[in-house]
Amino acid sequence: MKIERIHITFFVVIAALVWWATLAYQDTPVTWEHAKPFTIVVSALGVLWLIFDHRLWRNPYLHGWFFKRPDLRGTWRVELQSSFKSKSGERVPMIVCYMGVEQTLSELKMHLMTPESASCSIASHIRPSPSGKGYQAIFVYTNEPNIHLRDGRTSLIHKGALIINTHGSGVRPDTLTAEYWTDRDTVGTMDFNNRVDEVFTRFADAKQHFEQS
Repeated sequence: MKIERIHITFFVVIAALVWWATLAYQDTPVTWEHAKPFTIVVSALGVLWLIFDHRLWRNPYLHGWFFKRPDLRGTWRVELQSSFKSKSGERVPMIVCYMGVEQTLSELKMHLMTPESASCSIASHIRPSPSGKGYQAIFVYTNEPNIHLRDGRTSLIHKGALIINTHGSGVRPDTLTAEYWTDRDTVGTMDFNNRVDEVFTRFADAKQHFEQS
């Protein structure tokens, strides 16, 4: 959920009312003069939230006690193995693809790019790993194959779920592993083994960048 000014204003109003009620109960005089800084307080909190949302949440000194959220931003190189079978009935070989991740404290979006399709997240959630080490990023996504492959026989638009596990200490994981399931009765695994800071949106651009670097 993205925090907006209206949410900050609401909580400041609630806090001010509780403060006023407490002072009134203690017979401490309260006048309208005390409400003059209201808009300044809301604006200051709004700016502070933007700093937290876009910057401070990934500060390594705040990680683990103030924020419990891994930094997954960038474009990852992914080795994907699927249970999907070709027309001949053979399991398709492992493919190299790329995943772009955009992330703030309040939002997380992924875009998986393969030679033949693209997947975009429609819902996401991050939680500490059940193992007690690292985190899990959970996505629900929609996959759209290249339009020339949507002939009813090769590949269809479908939805799936993806669970990513982080590995390595600190806020910025070294590697990731994942499992996924789709509504066309296929499953698969992913190994994320390299990352660059730039977020790509096309397979060809990501492939070229990784090959050159």
